[in-house]
Amino acid sequence: MFNTYYEQELASLRTLAAEFATRNPAIAPLLGSGVAPDPDVERLLEGVAFLTGLMRQRLDDEFPEFIQELAQLLFPQYLRPLPCMSILQFTPKGVLGGAVVVEAGAEVASVAIDGVRTIFRTAFPVSIEPVTLRSLRWDGGEVGARSLLAEFSFEGIDANAWDADSLRFYLGDSFSEATRLLLLLMRHVREIRIGTTDGPITVLQPDAINAPGLHGDLPLLPYPDNAHPAFCQMREYFAFAEKFLFVDLLGIRQWRSRGDTGRFFVRFVFNDVPAWAPDVREGTLVLNATPIVNLFNADAHPIKFDHRQAEHRIQLSAQGGKQVAHIYEVDSVSGYQSSREVKYRPFGSFDSGRDVYHVRIRPSLISEGHDHYLAIPYTQGVLASDEPQTLSVRVACTHGKLPEGLRLGDISESADTSPARLRFRNIRSITTYRAPVIDEGLLWRVLSHLTANHLRLSGPEQLRSLLSLQLPEGRGTQVDQTLSRRIESIEQLAVAHTRRFVRGLPVEGSNVDLTCRGDHFVNLGGLFLFGSILDEFFAGTTSLNTFTALSVRDSLSGESLQWPPKIGRQRLL
Repeated sequence: MFNTYYEQELASLRTLAAEFATRNPAIAPLLGSGVAPDPDVERLLEGVAFLTGLMRQRLDDEFPEFIQELAQLLFPQYLRPLPCMSILQFTPKGVLGGAVVVEAGAEVASVAIDGVRTIFRTAFPVSIEPVTLRSLRWDGGEVGARSLLAEFSFEGIDANAWDADSLRFYLGDSFSEATRLLLLLMRHVREIRIGTTDGPITVLQPDAINAPGLHGDLPLLPYPDNAHPAFCQMREYFAFAEKFLFVDLLGIRQWRSRGDTGRFFVRFVFNDVPAWAPDVREGTLVLNATPIVNLFNADAHPIKFDHRQAEHRIQLSAQGGKQVAHIYEVDSVSGYQSSREVKYRPFGSFDSGRDVYHVRIRPSLISEGHDHYLAIPYTQGVLASDEPQTLSVRVACTHGKLPEGLRLGDISESADTSPARLRFRNIRSITTYRAPVIDEGLLWRVLSHLTANHLRLSGPEQLRSLLSLQLPEGRGTQVDQTLSRRIESIEQLAVAHTRRFVRGLPVEGSNVDLTCRGDHFVNLGGLFLFGSILDEFFAGTTSLNTFTALSVRDSLSGESLQWPPKIGRQRLL
């Protein structure tokens, strides 16, 4: 961006110099372009063009500090990039003899790409249980009466010693098949049977199947406390919808008569099996999987701070002479003097402390990406010290676009906090990196959000506009077009205010009826996932102590999907 300002100013200087020399030959005979170029003069012109280009860019910025501070207070997710993401599967290196828990935030590394091993961290906690999925198949006669049978075996542990109460599966087929299976498991299951071939069977109810990604307490990315969970979840849906293709089977401890065969089965019995039910194969249900995100922590170069400079650029270490890391967010800032340590808080954190810092983001002048600048204002009521401070800045980083060149299985090397007893590999392609929007687009998003907060959501145009604000920064890819089509599918929206009696008490709320074009989704399962995200979105953005009840209808097929009324995350029924 700055190159444009520089080139325009340099061309303008040369053109004006020639015109001025032509009109004033007596006072500027050597300024014209017809004279042999002088390197010293060229250097002066380039320096002036550089400075005036910076000034022009600054004048065209349209108050970026004010807009960024406002966004940091209200919508901080927009000031952060969307790093590359994927799905990682763990496998034991040997017999475990018990569960191994990998906490969220564990780091794994990729093979070297352009000489750099990129670092990813796990987004969900994973419990690697000593069980193996041996087979998965449809069982039974005609289509409508079939059940889905999953057969497991224990590895290095007695069945009665296994203490897990849940199993988490990733729906690992193509996105189209996975969303079909998600809809089938969430809406068509009559009961779940757990047992062995020669022992009693334990029956679980349909509510034993849970979709953990929909509840908002398993975010892909770290967010400040003032980030709205509903907007963050919608943003993550558009960035990496595979996050929501996880299901938990709960209540396994109810199965007590386990025998000693070393094997067991889980049978999903359905009310009916629709004709669109997906085929199943190896990889349809995946154990021991989690989303991963290209994030890692690093220390920036120390900054000598004495209030003589308004702001300081946060600089990271280069690798191989190249700057490969990009800042995701500033985690902490500490100042050190000979006599004390000062812990600075981010501006807008509403902390009682008075020592704060500001972070300002600008397009980089010398490379692709953005630069982060740290500013620390004077503390009101405290005399400034003449002794300079050394600022220690801890940041979360991403490798930007670099991981996009990785392939399936390339994220398989150990990092500092990788589990020692497990192998791992990525089983999904790497998503594209999305830079934050900090130009006039940020101003538009902030103003649009503020406007939406004062208007009642009464029509499809308003909803489409609100959802469009959550789209990642587009790069003109097929994925961007697919995401836009999901929003464009919304044809009609009707919101009816109503009242329901819950435990004898009246509760105010809204029935939200949505009509969408089904051909804008991969299938009905894709529409179901979109509706599930909207259900959480409406519940998270409605007025306090009011419920929402969502209904989505496909305008082409006439099929309808309903979600029970809920207040926040709490279902009323």
